Amino acid sequence: MTGNGALMRAEIFEQPQVLRNLLASAEPALIHLNGLLAERSPAIAVLAARGSSDNASTYGKYLFESQFGLPTALAAPSLFTLYRAVPRLKAALVIGVSQSGGSLDVVEVVRNARAQGALTVGITNVAHSALDDAAEIPILLHAGAESALAATKTVTAQCLVYAMIVRKSMPDDSVEHVPTEVERALTPESAIQSLVAEWLETSRCAVIGRGFTYAAAQETALKLKETCFLSAEAYSGADFMHGPLALLEPGFQMLVLVNSDPTVDTSVELIVRARQRGATVTVWANGSDALSKLQAARITPQIEIHAQPLTSPISFIVLGQLFAYHLSIARGNNPDISRGVSKVTVTK
Repeated sequence: MTGNGALMRAEIFEQPQVLRNLLASAEPALIHLNGLLAERSPAIAVLAARGSSDNASTYGKYLFESQFGLPTALAAPSLFTLYRAVPRLKAALVIGVSQSGGSLDVVEVVRNARAQGALTVGITNVAHSALDDAAEIPILLHAGAESALAATKTVTAQCLVYAMIVRKSMPDDSVEHVPTEVERALTPESAIQSLVAEWLETSRCAVIGRGFTYAAAQETALKLKETCFLSAEAYSGADFMHGPLALLEPGFQMLVLVNSDPTVDTSVELIVRARQRGATVTVWANGSDALSKLQAARITPQIEIHAQPLTSPISFIVLGQLFAYHLSIARGNNPDISRGVSKVTVTK
């Protein structure tokens, strides 16, 4: 396939195999990490990232706090590079995440934390990059070159690494099922394409997730921004019920991700309220509990997936990529490029 969007689409569909390869290739580094975690017993985790990697780290935060009981914060890298007001990290697990491994502010967080004596990890797709060299334990994604502007396979690979770190605390084999879950999510491509027509005239929208799916909402909103040039904002379903609820009016476009976990009831309640206010709501649902509760509320999801609740955000992210790809093409854009955005963004 050649032409506009050919790179992004190809890389989207590479993901099941990339994730299968990662399950094997990352295992030695993760065994080493697990040993050091047991030895040092960090009191807190700090995750440093930008862009899509930051969204993957939101997923990591939910995993670490729910499965490890480890308080986890997303780093503020400018404190390290611009303000020179460095927090005390000696007792922390510090993880830097960067597709290129060259984001200077992320690297500085890891480098500084390691100098303090923190346990440091670098998750990147580029061997011998600055991040790879700075971290005590480098974990390579081995995702292959990513040529499209929008990150796809590196994002889901980062999410899988986070899940692999906590895998011993998760239900049996749930991590091993991820490549198959993603493969299944990609199968009904025509169903994703059918959603595009209703979104063609959209200029602003909200993408809603709660709990684990919040990270998927963040990443989907980013994909809609950079490939479709929409003013797409991601919200936690709980946060949206506060001030942002005032956005709702007839025609306002929403995408809501509903998971079969303790967030399902509040997600269904939000959909009901949004429709009462005249909003146009697209619903993607995972699992039988979500489907039954949506059905009870007379809501029919446009997309259904079947994944483990803890790993479903990875499949939701893939759906968001595919939807953004098709919507971008339909709006006359080329999702392989963007406006004023580089593939590798170096911040400091």
